Amino acid sequence: MRRPFRVPLLPFVLVVALSLWACWIPENFDAKVTINKDGSYAFTYDGTLTFALALGAAKDGSLSAKDEAELEKAAQELRREPGFKKVGYQGKGRYKVFVEKTGKAGEPFYFVSREMPFFTVQPKENHTVAVTAIRPSQQDIQQLNSMGAKLEGTLSVAVASGVKVIKHNADSEPIFFGLIGPYKWQIRSPEANPVIVVQLSQ
Repeated sequence: MRRPFRVPLLPFVLVVALSLWACWIPENFDAKVTINKDGSYAFTYDGTLTFALALGAAKDGSLSAKDEAELEKAAQELRREPGFKKVGYQGKGRYKVFVEKTGKAGEPFYFVSREMPFFTVQPKENHTVAVTAIRPSQQDIQQLNSMGAKLEGTLSVAVASGVKVIKHNADSEPIFFGLIGPYKWQIRSPEANPVIVVQLSQ
């Protein structure tokens, strides 16, 4: 993405901002990555992105009707972000989105952005590629929990034939000798630390 999405300044400001999660929280999501033989890839995110300041204000009762109107209006800007195919505002800072992105071999990818890398695809040395996901600090986890954030969902990574998996910590693997299905993680808490590293065919 070209930059982190920013909503207009709202009339409320939380005293304590999340360090890494100052803007967006992924909730109830289904994220998928496909790594092709040449190192190109496809990424989709179907789920909720929640604006942390709005969620915090809703939690303490300071989110006004005017704030909600501004947040709903801000969905129009989010729709203009590259890859955002669908955006719907659900209230209390939550947006239901569908994002689709393709990347070339050797091109790193960060979702939502480099500053807020919930999911990453990163080319490494020796023709390897690493896919990683959410790992906030313990302080961030406590702040997320205090706001009632539901950071959970699934991550699936599919690899093309000829791509060798070097390491992974997936909850489940492809079946039938690795030919059918993806590597999959059930992410039920911010403490999850999914990672998979693959070796591209040369």
